[in-house]
Amino acid sequence: MKEGLINLMDLSFEYKMWKNHIEWFLRDFKIILERNNEIVRSRGETELNVVEVMIVEDYEKQLKRLLKKIKTQEQEMQYYNKDFPVGLEHQYVIEHLGLRCQMEKISREVIDKISDLMNELCI
Repeated sequence: MKEGLINLMDLSFEYKMWKNHIEWFLRDFKIILERNNEIVRSRGETELNVVEVMIVEDYEKQLKRLLKKIKTQEQEMQYYNKDFPVGLEHQYVIEHLGLRCQMEKISREVIDKISDLMNELCI
């Protein structure tokens, strides 16, 4: 962003980063659930309780919905391409900033949850 104007490349960069983070979070959750299944197979018991597994599944759903919103925003960028650079009051930027808030919030929550679950599953 230069001189108060937002360029298409600025938004595109942020979308790429967000998609990468979401895919990373989803991979981590998959690894965590696989580890829990390994423990069940080897010991016959589970390290994660039903509620923890449900929380992981809920976060996975939230992340997938957010990923879908990001991809939709990216597709819509082509319609606004002629308007760029745009100011902070442009509808597209307002929607982008809303996505940024959602992404920041869920990132903090997911990182904390992954850390907690790793402690549950480690020796």
